[in-house]
Amino acid sequence: MLFVLACCGGAAAQQTIWPSSTVPASLDNGASGALELGVSFKSDVSGTITGIRFYKSLANTGTHVGRLWGPTGALLASVTFTGETASGWQQANFSTPVAITANTVYTASYGLTIGHFSANWSYFATAGYNNTPLHALQTPNGVYGTLGTRPVYTHQAANYWVDVVFRATSSTAPAISSQPASKTVTVGQTASFSVTATGTAPLSYQWQRNGAAISGAISSTYTTLATTSTDNGALFAVVVSNSIGKVTSNSATLTVSGAPVITSQPASKTVTAGQTATFAVTATGGTPLAYQWRKNGAAITGATSTSYTTPAETTADNGAQFSVLVSNTAGSATSSGATLTVNASTVVLNASPASLSFGSISTGATSTLGVTLINSGNASITISGLSTTGAGFSASNVSSGTVLAPGQSAALNVTFAPTSTGGVAGSVTVASNATNSPATISMSGTGVQSNFTTWVSPSLNRVGQTDAPGTLSSIALSGARGETVDTQVVVHGSAGGLTNVNVTATALTGPNGVTIPASSVTLYREYYLAVTGTASYGGGSNPPLGSGTYAEPLIPFNDPETGAALCSSAATLKACNATVNAGQNQPYWIDISIPHGVANSPAGTYTGSVTVSSSQGMSTIPVSLTVWNFELPMQPSELTLWTLWPAASGNTTTTLARALMRNKVMSWYDAAGNTSSDVSTMGMNRSGLDSYYYIGIQCNGAYSSIPSTSQINSAAANFPAGLGLDFYLSDELNGCTGDYNAIRTMGANAHAANRSVKTMVTLNATDPNLYGAVDHWVLLDSLQQWPTLPFTAGGDLWSYTSCNAGYGNAPEWMVDYPPINERIQAGFLNFTQGATGLLYYRADGWTAGNAIGSWNNVNTTACGGGLGRPGDGIFVYPPAPIASTESAPGIRLKAIRDGIQDYEYAQILKNLGRISTVDTALLPIAGSWSNWSHDPNALQNARTQLGQLLHQLAP
Repeated sequence: MLFVLACCGGAAAQQTIWPSSTVPASLDNGASGALELGVSFKSDVSGTITGIRFYKSLANTGTHVGRLWGPTGALLASVTFTGETASGWQQANFSTPVAITANTVYTASYGLTIGHFSANWSYFATAGYNNTPLHALQTPNGVYGTLGTRPVYTHQAANYWVDVVFRATSSTAPAISSQPASKTVTVGQTASFSVTATGTAPLSYQWQRNGAAISGAISSTYTTLATTSTDNGALFAVVVSNSIGKVTSNSATLTVSGAPVITSQPASKTVTAGQTATFAVTATGGTPLAYQWRKNGAAITGATSTSYTTPAETTADNGAQFSVLVSNTAGSATSSGATLTVNASTVVLNASPASLSFGSISTGATSTLGVTLINSGNASITISGLSTTGAGFSASNVSSGTVLAPGQSAALNVTFAPTSTGGVAGSVTVASNATNSPATISMSGTGVQSNFTTWVSPSLNRVGQTDAPGTLSSIALSGARGETVDTQVVVHGSAGGLTNVNVTATALTGPNGVTIPASSVTLYREYYLAVTGTASYGGGSNPPLGSGTYAEPLIPFNDPETGAALCSSAATLKACNATVNAGQNQPYWIDISIPHGVANSPAGTYTGSVTVSSSQGMSTIPVSLTVWNFELPMQPSELTLWTLWPAASGNTTTTLARALMRNKVMSWYDAAGNTSSDVSTMGMNRSGLDSYYYIGIQCNGAYSSIPSTSQINSAAANFPAGLGLDFYLSDELNGCTGDYNAIRTMGANAHAANRSVKTMVTLNATDPNLYGAVDHWVLLDSLQQWPTLPFTAGGDLWSYTSCNAGYGNAPEWMVDYPPINERIQAGFLNFTQGATGLLYYRADGWTAGNAIGSWNNVNTTACGGGLGRPGDGIFVYPPAPIASTESAPGIRLKAIRDGIQDYEYAQILKNLGRISTVDTALLPIAGSWSNWSHDPNALQNARTQLGQLLHQLAP
C-alpha cells in the first residue's frame, strides 16, 4: 500500500519526521551508482515503525528497498517499494510493524541502484531536526553506505531525505476539553479561571497573563490577587503539556469594573456658519456607561451617546462650551469643555495665473493656455457666467452653473486665434456669488504673418522629415515634482528654406510668482539618420516600420555635464544655427525638469514660452505646465542595468554612467568614489560589484571568478550604505545544467555578505533548480516564457529586450519601431507583468567609434546572419562630433526614461493600497507581452488618469 501521509505533531496517530510538503533543495545529484542512504533517529516514546519513506527524483528509477536497522546494527525489517510515482515522496509499509523503544537510536534507509538521489547539503551541520516525539539526530546524519548494508558513513552533514512512519504505542498529547471562561469582577475582587484537559498523565499546567508565565500558577485552576483597574482587559491562558506534546488554551478576558475614566476628551471645533459640529468622547469603566452632553453647563435633551452633533450653527454660538457627564453604578466623570468656534462664511474665487501672454501666434493658427479657478473661501461658490473681450480670444471648459466646494478647482481653457496681424489685449471675466466677483484674467497676444510654420508634436510621435505640418500650436504638459516631462516643437521649411534656426525657452511662472528656471528646460535638435530596417522580426503583431529616415539622436544646445553652450565650439554637429530645407521638417526636443520640493514647485499652473527664431522670422509657442501635488522619489523604484560592456572609446565608466543616469537609467556599475554624490544628485539606485570581480559563469560550469563572502564584503564596503549592490552571474545559459554549482556557490557567498548583495542571470525562463541562488531573474520577454503571476518561487523578475525579436509580439527597441515600444515596456508593461527591473546589454556599441560615422550609421547585425537590427546596442551617441564632455542621448532613451516615470505612478498608488485602480487603468493597455496597446494616446490617457488620482489623494 502506497500513500502520502500528512505530518502531524504530538497526536496518537501515524506521523513522520518531515512533512510531505517538504521539497529537497537539490532534487537530483547525478548518477552516483548503487548506494544505501539513511537517517539516524529516535523517539521520545515507545511505539512502532510501520513503514519507510524517501524523496524520489525523476531520474531515480529502478528497484528501491526500505530497511530499518536496530541500535546494534541488526536488520529489523525490510520492504520493497511498489507502485511508485514518477517523483516526490514514496512510502512502503512493513507487513508487520516493528516495535521501537523510547530514546533509542535507530537507522532507517533505502537502497537505490543507479543514483540521482535527492539531498540537502550541510542540512545537519549545526543541528538535528525535531518533530516531537521524533528526532533526526545531528550526529551521525545523514548516513550512507554500500547497498544492502547498514549505512554508517557521513558526508557534508547531508540530509538524504529518508523518513519513517511511526505510531506511538498508547500515549496521547494533551487536548483541552473545557476552555477557561472570561470573568467580570469589580475592583478589589479576585477572579478564578479553570481548564479541563485530557491526555496521557502526568499533565503539567502553566498559566499565563498577557502571554507571560505566572510564577507558581501550575495547577488546573488559577485565582488572581485582588484586582485593580490596571487589570482590566488582561488575557489569561494556560499551557497544558506532557511527554508527547503541549497545547495552549484560548485566552479568557478579565474585565474589572470601576468608576468611569475619560481616556479621550472632546476636541474643540471650528466651523463656518451654517455647518454642524460633532463632539465625541471615549471613556472606560464598568458597563453600562451612561452619557449626558451639556452646552454651557446645561443638559442637551436627547444627547445621550458617545458623540453629539449640533444643529446648523450660527455666529451666535461662537465660543459655546460643550462637555459630557459619563456615569455608571460605581461613579461618574465629567469631561473638559470643548470650545465651538463659528466663523462667518467667506466666498472667494481666485484665478491662477491672473494674466496670460500668448506671445506671437501665426494668423490662422490657435493656441490654448490653462487657468485654474479655485474656491479659496470656506463656502460653496456658484459660477454664474463667463465673458471675454479682445479679438480672437475665447474661453471654454467651465460653464455657467458650475459649483465649486471650498478648496475645489476648475480648469478654464483660454484660446487665442488671431485673424490678423498686430497686438491684441483682452480679458476673461468670471462672474459668481464670490465676494470678490468678478474674477478677471488679463490676456495679451500678437498675431503675426510668419514666414514659416511651427507646430507642437507629443513626445511619443516620431516626426517624419517630410510629414505635413500639424495643427497643435501650444505646449500643454502635466507632471509631478521630480519628474521630467517632454514634448517636441517642429519647424517646417518654407519655400526657399530657413537659415540660422534657433530655439530658446523662458522660465515658467507659477503660483504666487514661483518660477521654474529656464535652466530646467533642456533643448535638443533632433538628428535624422537613414537605417536599414529590422529583418525577420518574427511575424507577430508588432512589425517594424522598415527601412527609412528617422529622427533619433539628440544634439544638445549645452554640454550636459558642464552646462557650457556648444554653439561656439568647432563641433561637426551643432544644435544651433540650423538650416531647414524647403518642405522639410526640423523637430526640436524639449525636456522640462520639475524641481523636487513643494517650495520649489508648488502645485498649480506654470506658464512661459518657447521661441523659434531664424533669418526668415520668428515664432513664439506658449507653454502651460500643470504641476500635480505629489512627488516622484529621487531614486526610481524600478531598477535598471544598462550595458554589460566596458565603456566605448570616447566614454569612461563615469561619463557613460552619468549620461544614462540623467535619464533615470543605471549603468552596469559606477565608480565607487562617485556613488555617494550620484545617489543624492542623480538618483542612482543600484550598482554592480563586477568591476571588482567579473563572474562570467559558462554553460560547463567554468567561470572567471567566484569571490568569497569576505571578498564581497571588502568590495561592498566601498559603496554607501543602503545602495543596492549586485553581481551579473551568467548570460543566456538556456538549457545548461553544468553551471548550477557555480551559480549556487556564488549565490550562497553573496547572500552571506554583511549587507544585501543580489545575484542576477539572463534566461528565457526561470529555472527551479536555481531558486534561492538567483535574486533577479532577467527574462527575454519576446520568447513569451514569462512565469505565472504572482511569482513567489524566490527572487524577483526583470525583463530585457535584445536583437532576438522572438515571436514578434513583444516590444522591440530598434530605431525602426515607434517609441511607444520602449516606453510601455519600461513602464506599464513591466508593472503589470510583475517585473521590478529592466536590463539592456549595451548603450554605446558605436559602429565607427567616437566619430561622426557613428551618428550617421546605426545599422548593426548583432544577431548574426546579416539580419539588420538598426540601433541595437546604441542608446547614446559619441561626444566628439558635438564637442561635448558627455555622450548625447537619443529619443529611445528618453522614452525609456518616461516609462520609468510611468512605472513610478503605478508603484506609488500600489503603495497607497490602490492596486485595483491601477489594474483597471493599465490592464486594458498592458495585459501581457503579446497583448499591449500600440496607441500613444491610450498610454497618455492612462498616465493622466493615475496622475490626477495621485493629485487628488495628496494631503
